[in-house]
Amino acid sequence: MVDQMRIERSTALTARNLESRIVKLETRTARPDEMLVVWRKPDCDVVEALKGATYAKGDKVICAEWFDDSPLPAPRWHANRPRLSMNAMEDEQLIAQSSAWRNARRQSKSRPATPPPPASRRSG
Repeated sequence: MVDQMRIERSTALTARNLESRIVKLETRTARPDEMLVVWRKPDCDVVEALKGATYAKGDKVICAEWFDDSPLPAPRWHANRPRLSMNAMEDEQLIAQSSAWRNARRQSKSRPATPPPPASRRSG
């Protein structure tokens, strides 16, 4: 009985060690010609969205916002130009996001600079 328990424990540890080593090897390999696209809802934190993704130091990772009510696509690696390998819905989401960025940039450039407060209202 004791021997059987040792064998089962040893097998479980070996399987866990093997799985851990495989994950380390997979994440150690940087992908210089690919980028990982991870989708998140606009109100979701980037760190939270990246928790389920597996990537290595030096990999290109894009965390894009998903504005649609449908479920988020799974993180996926894309070669060179991600838009060429994305489905129509993913492509539409990227276009919407880049339009929002351009509009925000235009608005920030067109705003007049805020003048400093008068000397009597400056702090410290």
